[in-house]
Amino acid sequence: MRIILLTNHLNAGGITTYVLFLAKGLKERGHQVKVVSRGGERLKDLERWGIEHIFLNLFTKSEVSLKIYQAKRKLCSILKKEDVDLLHPQTRITRIIAEYIQNKLNIPFVTTAHGFYKKRLSHKIFPCWGKKVIAISNAVKEDLIRKFNLPDNRIKVIYNGVSIEKFKMQNAKSKMETDKGEIIGIVSRLSEIKGHPYLLRAMKEILKNFPQAQLFIVGEGKMKNYLLKLVRKLRIEKNVFFISSVLDTSSLFSNLDVFVLPSLEEGLGMAILEAMAWGVPVVATDVGGIPEIIQDGKNGLLVSPQDYKSLSRAICRVLESPDLKNKFIINGRRTVEEKFSLEKMLGETERLYYEILNEENTYCQC
Repeated sequence: MRIILLTNHLNAGGITTYVLFLAKGLKERGHQVKVVSRGGERLKDLERWGIEHIFLNLFTKSEVSLKIYQAKRKLCSILKKEDVDLLHPQTRITRIIAEYIQNKLNIPFVTTAHGFYKKRLSHKIFPCWGKKVIAISNAVKEDLIRKFNLPDNRIKVIYNGVSIEKFKMQNAKSKMETDKGEIIGIVSRLSEIKGHPYLLRAMKEILKNFPQAQLFIVGEGKMKNYLLKLVRKLRIEKNVFFISSVLDTSSLFSNLDVFVLPSLEEGLGMAILEAMAWGVPVVATDVGGIPEIIQDGKNGLLVSPQDYKSLSRAICRVLESPDLKNKFIINGRRTVEEKFSLEKMLGETERLYYEILNEENTYCQC
């Protein structure tokens, strides 16, 4: 198959990780894959793997932006000269572009819903869902049906997957500079929906029992200045460290005693899967698709969102119990291997592609 993956950018984040894993995996399975975006810091990965990138100026969130009109025209002009079987957009903006190309060039598209969409008039006017919709969790699928009345048979749940081979189990802390205290970490964009303020308040409580504990916050976003002020207000500056988004998080994960994701809303949680694959115990909130990964008490701990005291108690439970920690490490990695492997994601996505193309061929023959 000849496949075009479309996304807004290739900067650090869950959607970018998904696109990169998907592009590389599909190429290794013998498909011709190209990625369309405005570029970003992880473009180097595509170059290293020999995957062609098409630049489009997609620096906009407006569905009626002139940039979208220009991008549609430019990509349509490029694809007229290409033999493309399928488009696979990842974002609202790229779905609109894919719909235009489908209508102009008769190239079908499938889209991935990476999270929960707000019900807006524009979705009713320009639905742009494609032939099929991949939902990254059952929670996302149910949201699509409830908000947008999408038929059940038009949505396919395909969980995000991570490459088990990429991760190595490490039992000892390696190279991170610390004061030998317990290390807690979060990898996420700094936005309100991710719940960082509750983790900081939980950290204040954790320090009462683990005064040498340290919290590493990896990511960038509009909440950073607020979070820095909150750290000072809570007087925990010596124990909290902010790190800009990094391309390789292996040095962080290999050092962590516990990974935390206190989201208020979450489609699934790619960072949780990476942490579990690394052999890091996870504490997260019981929202969205997270309970589809974590079985409370078996392979991690779940707490209610916005409850920083419960969050602090759960983190302390992991830190103070080597047996519980080892249980979560073993069961967490098994969960990823059995349910969230990259090979499983690639196989199910590939089968859906063929299903769409077979339907298109059958329709054309009629």
